[in-house]
Formats: sequence, C-alpha cells, structure tokens
Amino acid sequence: MSNGFRSSRQKRRLMAEINVVPYIDVTLVLLIIFMVTAPIVQQAVTVDLPQTPEIVQKTSSKSQAQEPTPFVITVTRDGLYKTSEQPNVVLSNKELADLVTEVVARAQLNANQPFYIQGDRAAPYGKVVHLFTLLKANGVENVSLMTEPELEDKS
Repeated sequence: MSNGFRSSRQKRRLMAEINVVPYIDVTLVLLIIFMVTAPIVQQAVTVDLPQTPEIVQKTSSKSQAQEPTPFVITVTRDGLYKTSEQPNVVLSNKELADLVTEVVARAQLNANQPFYIQGDRAAPYGKVVHLFTLLKANGVENVSLMTEPELEDKS
C-alpha cells in the first residue's frame, strides 16, 4: 500500500562524507596555472665567469701586445665604484651613468676588451648585480664577475 509517502524505512539517510571532487578540480586548475606561469616568472642572469689562465710557454711580444688589458670595476664595501684605469678616484652612484657610458664606448671600440666586476665581500650585493645588469642591458657582452678561489685546507 503505497500512499505516495515513503515509509520511515525507505527514507534515505544523509551522507556524512565530504565531497572531494570540487577540491580536486580546484587543485588541478591551480596546478595547471602554476605550471604555465612558472617559466614566465623565472629570470636568470647569465654570467660568463673568468677562466683560469692556461699555462703558456714563452710567446712572442706580438701576441701579448694583441691581447687587451682587462678593465676592472671594483665595488667597495661602501657601495662606491673604482676602476682599474684610475684606482685612486672613487665614483658615487651619481657618476655611475658616466662609468657605464665609458664602458660601453670601450666595448664598441674593442669588441675583445674584457670587463670584470669585482665586489668587496662586504659590498652590497645589489650594487654588483645592478652594475652587471646595466652593462649587459647597454650591449656590453664581455662582462664577467671576479671571484677569489677558496683556499684548500690540507689537514
């Protein structure tokens, strides 16, 4: 006898389980978004580190005359700049544009001219990287960062 109503035995019980399907959908969408945007966000600074000099037997003075002397820019512990051409002259942040202009001009005159940036251990890291990226952005290709090799302990 069915009167259109369900009996108490036929009533459905409420499910006390959490439906995880929407959470999985949201997680997969976020995963796809992160996978697509991760390569875009990464910014790399290419560094052409100086290599150790090879042992060369005695060469003629002609080959030595052809190799240009490196132009070294030093970032002091105070965040100021010095050059290998004028080591006694200290350049401030205001004179950085003049320094970059000089380096760009030297690079245009001699494409083989090596440029090295040497930062003091206590120098602000941002100053060294800022100078490096300024030179690269202005077309100076032969820029390297100078480091000191660690001394090996023989104990």
